[in-house]
Amino acid sequence: MSRLSLNISRKKHFYLISVISLLILSASIALALVTIYQTNESISSLDHSYNINLKIERLLSLAKDAETGERGYIITRNTEFLEPYQTAKENIDKELSELYFAFENDIEQKKNLDSLKFNIHYQLDLLSFVKSSFEKSNNKMNDSISVFVYRGQVAMTQIRDKANEIKDLELRRLQVNKAETYRKSRFSIGVIVLTCSLSLLILLCVLILLNTEFHKKVDIEQSLIASQQLLEHQVYRLNLSNKELEQFAYVASHDLQEPLRKIMAFSERIGTKLSDEKNEEVIGYLERLNRSAARMRILIQDLLMYSRSTRVLDSNEQIDFTELFKIIIEDLDVSITNEKAIVKIAKLPVNKGNKTQLRQLFQNLLSNSLKFHREGNIPKIEVWAEWNSVKKIAEKNWAKDFNLNYANYLCIFVKDNGIGFDAQYLQQIFVIFQRLHARVEYEGTGIGLAICKKIVENHEGFITAESIPDGHTTFIVGLPQKL
Repeated sequence: MSRLSLNISRKKHFYLISVISLLILSASIALALVTIYQTNESISSLDHSYNINLKIERLLSLAKDAETGERGYIITRNTEFLEPYQTAKENIDKELSELYFAFENDIEQKKNLDSLKFNIHYQLDLLSFVKSSFEKSNNKMNDSISVFVYRGQVAMTQIRDKANEIKDLELRRLQVNKAETYRKSRFSIGVIVLTCSLSLLILLCVLILLNTEFHKKVDIEQSLIASQQLLEHQVYRLNLSNKELEQFAYVASHDLQEPLRKIMAFSERIGTKLSDEKNEEVIGYLERLNRSAARMRILIQDLLMYSRSTRVLDSNEQIDFTELFKIIIEDLDVSITNEKAIVKIAKLPVNKGNKTQLRQLFQNLLSNSLKFHREGNIPKIEVWAEWNSVKKIAEKNWAKDFNLNYANYLCIFVKDNGIGFDAQYLQQIFVIFQRLHARVEYEGTGIGLAICKKIVENHEGFITAESIPDGHTTFIVGLPQKL
């Protein structure tokens, strides 16, 4: 398994553990929050029960104070004892209203409160009647008043009993709530402890994972730095080797041309001296020697041109391609005239590039169109251009062997009606010294299209062709739009 696959696998495991950890932590926090909420509800219920008991005690106290105060008034005939009675009459309804509000959703206690309210109001009515009767009898007790006083005592007993009933019910509920609150409190503590423990465990696991990943990342970065340094060193050595090879090719081409010129010169002299002799065999040898020397000269010149095309020159010149093709047509004027070729060049746009190299590139393409035509056919060449996005180029599969780093490309098309070729040989035609036809059929060294490919690579562009055997061929050159 590759290092990249291992890194992807580690990342997947890390993300999986992180997601599981977050889920566990979220569930623990949610459980703790639910428990805390339930505990708060239980505490609120306890507070409610305590408040009910306090209000009942206050209500009972008011009723007792009213009865005691009136009794003191009857015994002592002192009106100061009537103050608790007056206070009870003013505050009892308020206390009852608060209790009704507290028992808003409690049907059972509401019924008990209705009964308690009736008894209290009945007692207050009795106390009021006794007070009025006592004052009418000139502050003297009689048997009828005593009867009502007794009834008031009975009503007070009923009030006390009903109040105790309400308190007992609340007390029972209070005991249940206490037990439930205690149970939930213990459970809450357990949940909080568990949540904290899980959180710490998850945090520890994440820290261990992060530490492991950090050290792995450091190791990978160190390995990448070492690989980059090695690559830079190898690139430096490769560039140095390329420069040496380029220099060697250039020097060798120049040095080879001198002895070749001497061979051709001596061959001509020998031919001149033997011109009076009728030795056809020797003359044939000399002719073959001259033809070989001529091919050798062309090959050396093409090699020299190829070595120059490998140089990465400035490719930011503004080039008017219409003007560039006019210059190329002038250079090829003799060949065009000899072949009676028809060349149509559309209006071409302006783009950046290296003028010298692009002139060589398109001159090679036009030369091929003039050279590779069917016997008896007049060569017809068309040149036009259009802008294409990198997406459209990818859809047409024009640059599958090239790296495209720009958004838009100027695509220049060179179409001819020549001999064409089979699509299976598309890659082969751009390889140096590769030929699809024998030398006796068409002259050439097999270097021209290799030079074209080198030039488009220098321009970060692409070159391809579409063709059918014995049909037309269209070369497509893509040059990036540099802003």
